[in-house]
Amino acid sequence: MRGVQISTILTQQDHQKLSITKMKHPLLDRWVRVLSSITPPGKPIPNINTVTRANMSVTLQEKLRELDPELFQSILATPIEEIDDSRIQAHLYDQKFWTEDEDQLRHYGYEKFANTIRDEKKKFEQDKINKQIEESRQRQAIQQKERERRANMSLIERLHEESLTQTPADIINNQLKYHGRVGTN
Repeated sequence: MRGVQISTILTQQDHQKLSITKMKHPLLDRWVRVLSSITPPGKPIPNINTVTRANMSVTLQEKLRELDPELFQSILATPIEEIDDSRIQAHLYDQKFWTEDEDQLRHYGYEKFANTIRDEKKKFEQDKINKQIEESRQRQAIQQKERERRANMSLIERLHEESLTQTPADIINNQLKYHGRVGTN
């Protein structure tokens, strides 16, 4: 019996897989450099073409997240099409995020985007604190000038100024306090 030749028809996806295996991954050098710095000696570095979050140790993932969040996101992030949250999908497509997206982005492996949101939140809070500090300094400077001005006033000038700033209620309260009655002078 003769050998029968079986013809195989390759799909577009099969061609893509073949071309990926034939050519070098664009992040391979960076992957090897970063993972060799965090992988214990003697342990193999995971293959960049086959690695997933499911087959990579959690410890190694966390070290990679911390050391190079952009590389982590490029290799291990969940593809946008596989994300269940349509709002997060839309934000990823538009590259426009809300502050509330940080945890979800981190959950799906978009570490760099989540870190950007975290950094922007920190910057906003720091700017807010700096603004409050500056406003406080300005108030203190005004109060200091007022104290200095009052310290340089004579007793008569201070009494005159206090009488100008009193309301009718203050006058009545002072008369009751010091004289026990409200009287007309």
